[in-house]
Amino acid sequence: AETTIPIKRPMPKPGAKRRPDALSVTQIETWMRDPYGLYARHILKLRPLDPIDQDPDLSDLGTIVHEALHRFVAAFPDALPEDALEQLLAIGREKFEPYESKPAVMAFWWPRFQKIAGWFVETEALRRPSLDESRTELKGEIKIAEVKPPFTLSARADRIDRQNDGALIVIDYKTGTVPPHKEVLLGLSPQLSLEAAIALETGFKDLAYGEVAQLQYWKLSGGAVAG
Repeated sequence: AETTIPIKRPMPKPGAKRRPDALSVTQIETWMRDPYGLYARHILKLRPLDPIDQDPDLSDLGTIVHEALHRFVAAFPDALPEDALEQLLAIGREKFEPYESKPAVMAFWWPRFQKIAGWFVETEALRRPSLDESRTELKGEIKIAEVKPPFTLSARADRIDRQNDGALIVIDYKTGTVPPHKEVLLGLSPQLSLEAAIALETGFKDLAYGEVAQLQYWKLSGGAVAG
């Protein structure tokens, strides 16, 4: 007869010296959702290998969109030029150049980017009069000294806008799934909340203090509803 021996769920508990003393806000989300994934990466030092000659996937599209919007906002942080859409599309074409040999990418992704660009420029034109500044790809961090050893929380924010009244809007661009509101409130999707905490501690380089008025996810699908 077979004998079944019940065992407890693995509960690795590395000592304080082996625990990471610094994590990014996205790694904090991994910690909340998949603590074993964080353990494998930071304690066991395991890294997954990408398949050889891997085809582009949605993460590559996300990178293209993020880089193009960063370049555009950085180039025009105040007023938009009259040919704003043409400028953004020109940046997009440059970002798509490495994929010109991939017909499927150009056939499906480029039209999506065109729709995203059109929506983005229209949205920017409406928002800019109420803003004092738009900052993009901001690096920041804060030290949390209340724990032993002290812990560093870091972030690279897609974008932070300052309204005319001085309050801040923390923005994250999403070409994939936007976290449900409930998961943000529960702390399972803490990225924007933690970026707001860093902003309130003036942890972003060259970004002056401001109350955080809003946390916004911008869904950029380029589909029937472009954004």
